[in-house]
Order: sequence, then C-alpha cells, then structure tokens
Amino acid sequence: MKKKINRPSLNKIVCIGIVILLSACSSHKRINKEASKIRCNKTIHFIFDEDSNFAKIEYFGKETIGDSPYPNYKNTFKNSIIELNKITNAEIEFKQKLGLPTKSVLQVIMKIEKIVWVISRSSAVMTADLSFYVDGEKIGVIGENKVHWAGTKKGNLYKCLKNGTFNFLNVICFK
Repeated sequence: MKKKINRPSLNKIVCIGIVILLSACSSHKRINKEASKIRCNKTIHFIFDEDSNFAKIEYFGKETIGDSPYPNYKNTFKNSIIELNKITNAEIEFKQKLGLPTKSVLQVIMKIEKIVWVISRSSAVMTADLSFYVDGEKIGVIGENKVHWAGTKKGNLYKCLKNGTFNFLNVICFK
C-alpha cells in the first residue's frame, strides 16, 4: 500500500512566490513613486569618482549560492542616474568629468566609500556608504537595497546607488 505524501498545493506555492516578488520590489517601487515628487531649481551633473573602484563588496552572514561577476561601478552608477532622470522632475545628468562652473548647474562628485552585503536565510541587504561632494562640502548618505529571493552584485548595486542618489536628492532638492 502506497502512502500519500502531503504536498502543498500549487496555488499556495504560487501565492508565496508572488508575495516574495512583490515585497522584494516594494522599496524600489516606493523610490520610483517618491522620486517623481522631487524638484530641483538647478540642473545637477553627477561625476563618478574613480577611487570608488577600490571599494570591494564585503559579505556577512550566510554563504551564497553561485557567484555573479563584479559590476562596472561607473556604468552601474551612470545607469542609475539615467533611470532617476526619467522619473524625477529634476534635470540630472551623468558626466564624465567636471565642467566649467555655472550658476545654473550644480556639479556633484559621487564616491562609493564602502559596500556591505548582509545575507541571511530569507533576505539579502546591500548597503553602500556614499559621499557626494558639492562645492567642497561632503554629504554622506547610505544607499540600500533588500531582496528576498535572489540577487546579483550588479542588480543590487544598481538599486543601492539609485536609492543613495535619491536620498541625496532629498537633501538638496525640494518636493
């Protein structure tokens, strides 16, 4: 006589999967919604500090399954600026280098100081300590991204830099 094995229904598995996916995207969607409210009275040019390339990703917690390649930090930052420009009411651009100073353009140098990825059984949180230099003043912010299922270094860093830049814009712009 065969024993019947009790298995969760397919509907239950699908529902759990949807909840995980929605909760993983919720903070990123919140940023998109909130970013649309940001308004700046100047154009902002973001310049990537090449010293950021020395910031290695520090891992804490559980071991990961698989390994994704290290992202190109500069291109990842550039793409996060391009995305933020699409969703904000601020005129922001990525620039390769500093231009001539003007009254209508705010030039900002962004440097990645530290990246930490804490991996637990049910989630992974990446944080990046970022420094934004404006007119000789340093403004430190933290970018964060949390995933509940799976992530890559590039994908998490992209959302982390987008979050950090969003936090910076909240400091220097208005809603």
